Amino acid sequence: MGKVTTNIKLRNFNDTTATPLELNNVIVDSGATLLCLSPRLIQQLNLTRIHSVKVNTSMGVEQLSTYGAVELEIEQRKGIFEVMELKHPKIEALVGQIPLERLDFLIHPGINRLIPNPEHDNQLILDQLVLDLW
Repeated sequence: MGKVTTNIKLRNFNDTTATPLELNNVIVDSGATLLCLSPRLIQQLNLTRIHSVKVNTSMGVEQLSTYGAVELEIEQRKGIFEVMELKHPKIEALVGQIPLERLDFLIHPGINRLIPNPEHDNQLILDQLVLDLW
């Protein structure tokens, strides 16, 4: 599978005075869990630190901070997300698996593009399937 990118809009959900950002050619990485942003972008959005977590990275396990909350928009679909700091010298932002699930997008490996879930007829539909186990 080749590199998949998308354009995103970001807004600090808790601080309406912070300037929203538009980013182009943001890497979509289904191997990442959360929306990840560089410290520079986190500062620009004036996001508040929530806590730190252990994270598997290409450099090994690291302790990284999470921030929130940010409104992420991709192709007119919006959601509110926690952000994980991204310490990479060349990458400013990554869209991980949780935002993809919440916004009902899939990575199409044949065309290396982000697409709406084809099972949902081009609509944002979330799953809440409860098995009758009780």
